[in-house]
Amino acid sequence: MVAFISKRLLLFIPTLFGVSVIVFLMLQMVPGDPVNTIVPADATEEERMRVTRELGLDKPIYVQFIYWLVHMFQGDMGTSIIKRLPVSELLLPAIGNTLLLAAASAVVSFGLGLAIGVYSAYRPKSWAAALFNVLGLAGIGMPNFWAALILIGIFSVSLGWLPSSGIQSIGGGGLLDTFRHLILPTIAASLTTLGVMTRMVRSTIAGLLQQDFVFALQAKGAPAGKVLRHVLKNGMPTILTVAGLQFGYLIGGSVLVETVFAWPGIGQLIYQAIGQRDFPIVQSGVLVVAVAFVLINLAVDSLHAVLDPRVRHS
Repeated sequence: MVAFISKRLLLFIPTLFGVSVIVFLMLQMVPGDPVNTIVPADATEEERMRVTRELGLDKPIYVQFIYWLVHMFQGDMGTSIIKRLPVSELLLPAIGNTLLLAAASAVVSFGLGLAIGVYSAYRPKSWAAALFNVLGLAGIGMPNFWAALILIGIFSVSLGWLPSSGIQSIGGGGLLDTFRHLILPTIAASLTTLGVMTRMVRSTIAGLLQQDFVFALQAKGAPAGKVLRHVLKNGMPTILTVAGLQFGYLIGGSVLVETVFAWPGIGQLIYQAIGQRDFPIVQSGVLVVAVAFVLINLAVDSLHAVLDPRVRHS
């Protein structure tokens, strides 16, 4: 098992390096100069050059990249160009807020997806299964930012039941207030994942129900609960793999949801930094998301290896 995890870790190193190179080069191609967002419009050329040197933008691109990469490995994410604060101080609370939203969305989408998928596999011709199939397709095809706007229009503007933005009311309202702010973003972020999980679980369970071991258990008079446990045990590696990928999507792919709801997560922070040409935040933020995605995949691979020993020896 240790050797299996070590191999996966070695594969992740070039992955993270490739992500860092791509992000850095793409930011260099973004039009606009971050110096323009700092100095006033009537600044002299000497003032502009001074700021350029302070930011290290006067050095060749490869020197800037090496400097940034070395400091990242030392735990120094740099300083925000606009906010003039250490990037780590800005990212840490944002990461916590994003993980909170992703975890809530995962609980909703994975729990409902498993329950609905199993039910639809056992009752494929029922009206409920047909309805779930339509809703699953709608969830996959519906952009999460559009769903977010619809939810705000109904539950915040028309009914006034739930807040439409932020993580807490002005002045703070405790855990209950945070929970109320979390409901709508969770629903919007989980719709696509719920659709994917529902369809994947249904197809996986339906295929396993046609296997010989299921017919053998039923012929022996095994209760339905025991049959279901065996079916889930055999289908869990596939379900966990897709669930892990979807959780990574919830962390890195909810930028628009966080922006619509003004949720102070890493997605909104990166989105604002892109508009302000605040490159240190963008570079570090994207790399942190990539690291999180890599660690999630490592955890999924490890669980997959535990559930299916054949994976460890492949």
